[in-house]
Amino acid sequence: MRVAAFLLAVLILGCSMPARLARAQSCQDDYVTIETIRGVIIDIKPAPEPFKTADIYFTGPTPCARIWMQVFKTDAAQCRIGGTIEVKGLITSDVENDAWQIGSAKNEYMLLGDDYTCG
Repeated sequence: MRVAAFLLAVLILGCSMPARLARAQSCQDDYVTIETIRGVIIDIKPAPEPFKTADIYFTGPTPCARIWMQVFKTDAAQCRIGGTIEVKGLITSDVENDAWQIGSAKNEYMLLGDDYTCG
């Protein structure tokens, strides 16, 4: 009887949690686990010419509250500060800058549409 009451309580608690919490995100920092992170774009910093890349900084879950990734300037131009972003890649710690970074599992740079979307 206790087991049934416990299971019922867990079921009620699980159903009452928002869907966002049910899809919890994490930061593995292991160069192996491919994760999907959703956040808000904090800043976009294009590299000086003649470089073709830009850095996008965005929010993430604890402990990786600030994540950056390197993208092409043409892709970064389609994103905006304060907009949402969804990124899929390998997350690692950037100890020197007290930040986290996310990189593509298959490309040198993160590609819009393949590795991330922004809105």
